Amino acid sequence: MSATNIDRRRFLQFSALAAGVLGTGALTGCASRASSTTAGTGTDRLRIGIADATKSTALDPRAIGYGASLMVLHHVYDSLMFIDGGKYAYGLAESVTPNADATKWTIKIRPDAKFHSGRPVTAADVAFSLQTIGAPKSTRSSVYADVDGANIKALDKTTLEVPLKRPRGDFREAVLVIFSVVFPEGTTDFTKVDGSGPYTLDTNDGKNVVLLANKGYWGAKPPLTRLDIARMADAPARLNALKAGEIDYAVGISATGAQAERANQGIELKRGGAANSNGLSFSMNVNLKPFDDPRVRRAVRLAVDRKALVDNSLLGLATPGNDVIGLGLPGYADLPERTQDLNGARELFQQAGVSELTLRIAELVPGLVGAAQLFGQQLGQAGVKLNLEQVPADTYYADLSSLAKTPFQGFYYLNRPAAVHLAAVTNAKAPFNVTGQGADHQKRLTEAQSTVDDTARAARFADIQRRFHDEGGDVLWGFQEQVDAARPGVRDVQVRDSLPLFMKASA
Repeated sequence: MSATNIDRRRFLQFSALAAGVLGTGALTGCASRASSTTAGTGTDRLRIGIADATKSTALDPRAIGYGASLMVLHHVYDSLMFIDGGKYAYGLAESVTPNADATKWTIKIRPDAKFHSGRPVTAADVAFSLQTIGAPKSTRSSVYADVDGANIKALDKTTLEVPLKRPRGDFREAVLVIFSVVFPEGTTDFTKVDGSGPYTLDTNDGKNVVLLANKGYWGAKPPLTRLDIARMADAPARLNALKAGEIDYAVGISATGAQAERANQGIELKRGGAANSNGLSFSMNVNLKPFDDPRVRRAVRLAVDRKALVDNSLLGLATPGNDVIGLGLPGYADLPERTQDLNGARELFQQAGVSELTLRIAELVPGLVGAAQLFGQQLGQAGVKLNLEQVPADTYYADLSSLAKTPFQGFYYLNRPAAVHLAAVTNAKAPFNVTGQGADHQKRLTEAQSTVDDTARAARFADIQRRFHDEGGDVLWGFQEQVDAARPGVRDVQVRDSLPLFMKASA
């Protein structure tokens, strides 16, 4: 796909909504239709196994899930903007520019894009798409909360104007890059997919999807003429299907599975790196005792041996963290690396009169409970006993209101650019504001978001990150990577927000 890259210094990047994928289902139809030659090299078809959190492959952009559904969506629809190789890039949009105070944005779209039905993509289609995605029934409506949807208007066939309810200098990275797929004006039936993307929908039986290359695509034509996407819930099942030659690419395998197959010459492991990972944290609420005392928060951070947690709990398939989200992504501040200091931690705990802590924990991602147990040993070396309040993972989020009332809890965040994470997660009204950021933080956040100049806005967000590193409540100890597996010969797979995409892939 051809796209104009935007210099990473101009504005901060999003890494999208998608976290780990879950779901149910089995490989049916898709694998059985594939000929035996597809398991070799030089084929124009690729068979993919992936989970889906919605237990289906429904393709309505208003309610799209994660995993298989999102993968299909990004192949059949184009977006105005997206992330490409760690930089922002334009897709259907040729330019997105603000007025003087960033309360109104003008979007210019490509004149040569066509829907699969053959009709041109127009500014009216884009306006309708943004209004639909931003409506209350859409699962992405919160992303568009500051967009004045009712007053979006097409100025001509390729230009539209998007007014905002308040200044947002970060409109591109915090809104359009997150989710901005485009579909025809007036669409209500999304089972009849009519996108402008590099692939067209051939079949979808709810478990398996077949996509065919769009011969009339406006951008670079995809090397693969067919993608067979099968919904498979279980990571070991996906790995076994790959080993049996039933699929060519397994999305998301466990660290244990990856370790077991490292010497297998018939499998290539694909590591996403820190940019495609979950940030794992032991989160302290700065409003609740004893963590309302900054000495306690600092002591906890000094007691942690982050590399030991990564090596032992995540089998090394991770990167040590430094208490702030955004590692490996644009806009990440230059922060001093925090290392273990047991003597310093012990002294601070003694000053604050703390000898015992309780951590609420669940196996939200593989290895989190084991990490908490090792963390307890490290705290013990600093003179503090850690009690683990272990609860079932499927009830951890049952009562979202309780998250803000819990002093100390295990948590994970999708690694995304720091500016977007801070806006989405540390907002005072956000249910996942587990570190309890209050009015002072909200004021700084609003000031940063409303700054029109890209360099000045980046500086404001860097300052917020430094405050979090020094005073915040996250002990963000590791970035757990997305790890996929493929048969040898699968090349040029793009990864966006931990989701592999195959527009440029060959096999």
